[in-house]
Amino acid sequence: MRQTPWTKKAGSSFPSDRIKPSYASPATENTKKRGANTSKEPPKSKEVRQLESLLTSLRVSAAPQKDPKGGCFCQAREDPLSPYSPICRTCGLILCSLNQPNFSCPHCSSSLLSEAQRSSIITRIETQISDVLAKEAAERERVIEEARREAGAFPALGPAPSGKPSQSQYQPRSMSSKGSNRSTATPSPQPETHKVLSLKGSGKKGKAIISSYTPVASRPASRSESEVENAEDEVTLRVPPPPNQVSFSRERPDPARPWTNLRGCKVRYIPDEKSSGNEESKSRQNKKGKGKGKENQTNAESSAVA
Repeated sequence: MRQTPWTKKAGSSFPSDRIKPSYASPATENTKKRGANTSKEPPKSKEVRQLESLLTSLRVSAAPQKDPKGGCFCQAREDPLSPYSPICRTCGLILCSLNQPNFSCPHCSSSLLSEAQRSSIITRIETQISDVLAKEAAERERVIEEARREAGAFPALGPAPSGKPSQSQYQPRSMSSKGSNRSTATPSPQPETHKVLSLKGSGKKGKAIISSYTPVASRPASRSESEVENAEDEVTLRVPPPPNQVSFSRERPDPARPWTNLRGCKVRYIPDEKSSGNEESKSRQNKKGKGKGKENQTNAESSAVA
């Protein structure tokens, strides 16, 4: 029967014709490409993440809000001085590094930055982020270069096969992949075994010994992920604000004892055990000395009478 657009298609005898074709959506392809691109980027350090969050908050927040953690009232005695807003221009409170400039003053709730100061601090933080990223990239390159120099290429007998990379080829690549991203699980190449031919003896009695050597891939010393997470989870101690009410006593001081503490903490003198023991020993020595003097006096009197 001839098939037309108005006729119903007859069932095919082949099982493959009954399977519906699957088409890949462009959205999934884009997400796969994005995931591949982001996986190649190295993980950001804690310092970079803190600077980026501060930069975002300074750009977004129009009106300053109070710090949800309450701020810190140590006045730069426990923590270093704030590099962005060291003092409140309204109440004069000295601010430490725990008081971020994107929040208001923890005491008077006034803004810590003007518009000109905000723009200059944003430019300063952007420069700090670029400098930190450049230092981290240079440090990664230094670690990779050091690993390449430590591993080196061991001399092998004959040319290396084309299908299997040599030690000098795969070692920097594996180290760069480990240094660039820890989360991506890339299969590490198998270490290549090198053969060494050594001759012992001379003449016809000489022996040829073939020994194999497998170099060990060196790894740079790096902190584990658990140590990094524990360091990030450290709780920073903040000095609480002073009390709103001043503690005082309603009782009148005694003129005979004006130094008395009237707030309830009674003071009592407790003598030291060492001082009391020394006084007792001194009194005993004085008594012994007096007894010896009396005996000497009686002996002198008896000799005079005789």
